[in-house]
Amino acid sequence: MPNSITNNRQELDINLPLVLLFSSLLTIAIYALLLPFRDTYLGILLIDRGITQYLVVFLSCFVITSSLDKFFKIRAELKSLRKLDIPIHIPLENHQSVKVRQMCEYFSESGNVVDNRLSRVLSAYIHSGSRKASGELALDDSSFYLSASESSYTFPRILVWAIPLLGFVGTVLGISQAVNGFSGFLDSASEVDQIREGIGTVTGGLAVAFDTTLLALLLSVVVMIPLVLIERMESQLLLQIDIFINDRLLPRFSEKELPSSSFDNDSINKTIHQAIKESLPTSEELIQPAEVYAREAAQNLLKEFLHQFNQIQTQESELVEGIKEVNRIILTDREKIIQSYQEQHSFNANLVNDIKGMVELIKEQNQLTQDTLDNQVSAIAFRLENIGSILDEKIASLQQSSEQIAKLSTLEDSFTGIVKALENASKMEDSLAMIKEQITLLQPVIKDLSKPRIVRLIEQIDE
Repeated sequence: MPNSITNNRQELDINLPLVLLFSSLLTIAIYALLLPFRDTYLGILLIDRGITQYLVVFLSCFVITSSLDKFFKIRAELKSLRKLDIPIHIPLENHQSVKVRQMCEYFSESGNVVDNRLSRVLSAYIHSGSRKASGELALDDSSFYLSASESSYTFPRILVWAIPLLGFVGTVLGISQAVNGFSGFLDSASEVDQIREGIGTVTGGLAVAFDTTLLALLLSVVVMIPLVLIERMESQLLLQIDIFINDRLLPRFSEKELPSSSFDNDSINKTIHQAIKESLPTSEELIQPAEVYAREAAQNLLKEFLHQFNQIQTQESELVEGIKEVNRIILTDREKIIQSYQEQHSFNANLVNDIKGMVELIKEQNQLTQDTLDNQVSAIAFRLENIGSILDEKIASLQQSSEQIAKLSTLEDSFTGIVKALENASKMEDSLAMIKEQITLLQPVIKDLSKPRIVRLIEQIDE
């Protein structure tokens, strides 16, 4: 371990570059593990709630890593302290002995807190030869280590204090986003979709506000408890080292003997008293200016105290008024947001009712139109059936006419055969007579067929 760290009593301080590296890696690992679970509540809380969440997680990882670094160092020191033992057979009464120097060099080569403190105490004993001087150095060394321990926890405490502040910053950002989105939504809201988007913006901003505060407060509690426990372990370590030095090392030192005086104590005391009386003023002369000075100092101190107290009281009242004003503004904004939300909710309800009425009206109109169409289709089908029956009748009459025409063609063929037969048989008269009779018989049919026939199909559809 470097001598500068040892001399500054910084053996238990954190390794800042190492802590920064491990805290960054821990933050990256947390977010890498959360990527597959981004749609869950925990993923949304840590990833989708703004930049303050990333800062809060990183600062929490830094405090946790610092606590772990301290824990490992303190545990190593406790193990060294438990294993440490100063053999009884080594004499420590002679501060100039070789074994005392060797022991001091042995402890100075180690980098542990216990060994460094023992080496300093032994070094003071070697140079002074006095147990009292060594004890005073051990006491001063203990106070130095306590101060160094307190200062080493200053930065982690600041981070623990800053984590909830970052949560409050995220809360302010979320509320600001919600208020701005709500005001913009009120200016441009005209349709249901826009209303839904505006309400979504407001609720999203409020979710950011509350989630940032929740995460910051939770992590501040999580990192504060290990930090306090580690600080308590370090205090116990320093106390055990002091107990070890005072109980097992200092009692084995010898006190340096003072040279005997060759003067008579009575004569020395008389000389000292006489010189004091001659050179120093009397007690009354000393007390009087001291009383005046004490009275003036007390008055000045009282005036300064009253002045400072008045300033503190004024600042406190101003702070209370400021807090009341902020609370009033927050309550006013909250009431406005709630009132606007209620108005928007009633507007949405009325709009939904109007839409439902329009839908019912459209359904009724569609039902009426469907009934009308069904009636018209039925009428058209009935008329088409009538037309079909008429067409069937006309087709039947046409078939009868074609049958009559076929009969006529048959009669014509027979008539032609008859004529030929008559010509061949030379029985013209008989044949003519028969022909006349046949013609006479055929005249009514020929008259009927000679008449023109007109077939008309008339279709009439009433609209």
